[in-house]
Amino acid sequence: MKRVFLLLALLYLQLSVTGQVFFPVDASSGKVYYHKTEEIALSKTEKYNRVKTWFMNYYKTSKFEDHFRIVKKGKPLQMIETANSITGKYGFYVMHPTDDRSGLVMEQIFVMFTMTIKFTSSGYENLITDMICFTSQTNSGSMRPSQFGLEAYNERQLNRLDYVQQYIIPQVNNSIQKVQIELARNIRYGNLTEATW
Repeated sequence: MKRVFLLLALLYLQLSVTGQVFFPVDASSGKVYYHKTEEIALSKTEKYNRVKTWFMNYYKTSKFEDHFRIVKKGKPLQMIETANSITGKYGFYVMHPTDDRSGLVMEQIFVMFTMTIKFTSSGYENLITDMICFTSQTNSGSMRPSQFGLEAYNERQLNRLDYVQQYIIPQVNNSIQKVQIELARNIRYGNLTEATW
């Protein structure tokens, strides 16, 4: 009987751990990162110009400006250009129900990230790193800091929570995928909006 109970307990632990989803993590730094490379038959100059225009237009429509109340409308304050890369800081919101169990009260988390596009002769490399979460304290008893790295959600105690598995991880993954798809489409087909730089 004890063996059956022990086997059931081990089976339960195995199934509960394998069903969890985690963010991709860089092995050397332990930080969350997303990486994508693509081959595109365009000149480096054309790719560079298309990416720069996309960065400028994406910045205008991202929530970065709203969250930090930046006064320079439409002008990225966090954009670094070199001959072979463009880097910028941007962000988006994710939402999840709070701990009140009713599901009616939602909390917003602003996720800021750094995106670096490196140009190669045959394509480009897209690296998304430095993902930081900014929260507002909706619960006076909350011990969570107002700013923390996204990798905190990979820690066992947070990662096992339903709202992390059902809301945070899927929304972040979908938002990052959307950014990567929009950038790839913009590089391949050109800018659909007018450049303002």
